[in-house]
Order: sequence, then structure tokens, then C-alpha cells
Amino acid sequence: MELVDLFPKTIAVAELESLTPEIIAKAIELIEISSGNEVAGDGAYTTDQQFLNRVIFREVKQEILGLCREFANAYSQIMDDLVICNSWGNVVGYGESIRYHKHSNSHISGSFYLTEGSPFNIMDRDRNELFGFHTQIKKDDNYRAMESFTINPKPRRIILFPSGLMHCVLPSKNHARRYSVAFNAVPTGRIGPPTGILEMRPPIE
Repeated sequence: MELVDLFPKTIAVAELESLTPEIIAKAIELIEISSGNEVAGDGAYTTDQQFLNRVIFREVKQEILGLCREFANAYSQIMDDLVICNSWGNVVGYGESIRYHKHSNSHISGSFYLTEGSPFNIMDRDRNELFGFHTQIKKDDNYRAMESFTINPKPRRIILFPSGLMHCVLPSKNHARRYSVAFNAVPTGRIGPPTGILEMRPPIE
């Protein structure tokens, strides 16, 4: 029997060269000043939802956009350009997590890390849909049976993924706080086939 794998879910992992120790220290300070959350145990995030528009992040933001373009090209996406439409800081303390969610009104989502900490997790929602009912999955190294995929954060590491993928931060077992910055990117300019072109305007910064 020949097995043919279709429709891969591709993510990207890289290291931000422009994210210096000085910028990391300043970003952590800014997150501490302006973060909060009314949901107990669910981590905290900044009230500033345009976090990367600060002057200190100018080079970091441009590097992220370059990586987003490269990632879109890997999916053979045809568009004029991409912009970061929103961005925010996250902090997760001991015993806290960030629940599973997705970003429905975005194209590419991502996070980059200021510290180490609890793993980032992406869930495979389609794992059992082929057979129509839940079965016990053998805990082996068969990637077709993967329930989820985890990536350990470390300073300067960045993750990019399609915004529709469900993802979370697993509960922290570390007493040191975990700091990261998350963002969403959307196409701008012309996007779509000849008979269905959309003209996407970039957000005003």
C-alpha cells in the first residue's frame, strides 16, 4: 500500500537577529508596566495592542515582516505585501497558561520569545475526523497520530504559523515568569484571483 500525505500544516521557526539583549530587557519592562487579565490563571497581556509600533522595535518589526513574506511565499501566496495589524506582550507566571485559541481575522500569526518558559503548543483538530469517532492513539513516533506539537521558547526564537491553527501556552511549572510578544499579519494591496481581487488597505500606524 502506498501512503500519500496531503495538505501539510507548515509552521516556521527562526531566530531574530535584531532582537538584542537591550531590546529584550526594555520589552520585559514595558510588558510588566502595562499587562493584566481578568481571567484567573490565564496569563496576562498588554493593554497596548500595537506593541511593536514603538520606535525601539523598528528593526525587529521589519525583520518579522521579512520572515512573514518568506513564510507566505512557502505557501505560494500571491499578494502585494503584508503588514502587522496588531501585536501585544504576554506574561505567564507559575501555574498559569494561555488557553487554546486561534486568530480568525488574521492571515499569519506568530510569537517571539524574550525568555525561556512553558512550551508553545499547536493542536491538530483534524486528528480523528477521518474515522468519525474518537479512538485511543498509540503513543509512538508516528507523526500521523500526533495530537499536538510543542516548541520550547528561548530568547530571540520566533514562531510563525497560519492564523487558523489552534494554539496555546501549556501550564507553567517554572517559578520564573515567561515573557513573549505575539502578533498577527494580514495581506495588503491586491490579493486574490483576477475575477475576485480584493484591495486591502494597510492599517494606519
